[in-house]
Amino acid sequence: MGDIIQSICAIALIMAVGWIARRSGALGPHASHVLSDFVYWIASPALLFSTISTTDVAAVLGAPLAVAAASGVGTAMTFWLIAGPLLRADRPNVILGAMSSSLNNAAYIGIPIAVYVLGSASHGVPIMVFQLGFFTPMFFVLADLAGSGRRPTAWGIARSVATNPMVIAAVLGFVCAFFHLPVPRLLAIATEMTGQSAPPVVLIAFGASLVGQSFAIRSRLGHLVAIASVFKLVLEPALACFVGALLGLRGVDLMAVTVMGGLPTAQNAFVASSRAHAGEEIAQGTVLITTLASLPMTLLTAWVFHAVIGV
Repeated sequence: MGDIIQSICAIALIMAVGWIARRSGALGPHASHVLSDFVYWIASPALLFSTISTTDVAAVLGAPLAVAAASGVGTAMTFWLIAGPLLRADRPNVILGAMSSSLNNAAYIGIPIAVYVLGSASHGVPIMVFQLGFFTPMFFVLADLAGSGRRPTAWGIARSVATNPMVIAAVLGFVCAFFHLPVPRLLAIATEMTGQSAPPVVLIAFGASLVGQSFAIRSRLGHLVAIASVFKLVLEPALACFVGALLGLRGVDLMAVTVMGGLPTAQNAFVASSRAHAGEEIAQGTVLITTLASLPMTLLTAWVFHAVIGV
């Protein structure tokens, strides 16, 4: 458990470095957007390709993958229905709120939690495949469309999908993994090295973006931040537990999909909002709140399963 605490504290420390660098003037006023563009165009696609191309796709197909898809989509759609028709939020905030309420930090917080709470990193693979291979590219496309202010058209969506670096990297990775195509060693090393830069750069950019920001919970956007945070930490793991039970998962396997469903919001939500220049307040607030609250919620989930179910 100490390793999990240290991992989360390390994430907070890197964010603080970004905040201090921006506050002190070491990073310029546009540093957050520049770093986010680097992650979007270069680092994250490299990470996607490196991760997916080396994944045994057949091994991760099954109930855990179905749970990841159902809980993620269900949470996003629930937020969409509440924030849109009921609260009448604008389209960019609805899209970024749905992304923030359902996109899991599976790669960077999920791995240590899977190892040290659940006993095996394999518990994080299904949700990583779904999030990195489908959910993340889809939301980046939607965020770009929302930020452009254009009304979505079939051609516009198709063009955004075809030119999105996340989508291209995910498709190429799945092709290599599914057909067992060997990736040249030079390319494999380069994409792995470049992809490893994504987590710290995103965190530094996120920390820098917090300078001068405030989150008013009493404002309408504050309510959206609160709703997205509660959905991420409570609704998504609850849906994961429910769907997992329906699919026959029990014991440790059911606890695993529940814990994975309650991971904090991925920093990619902030990258998407920063690129689109839309929904930044809700993405920043939800990432910050869920990251700070993720450890207590993980501990609570594990305690409930141990105390009530006897796992």
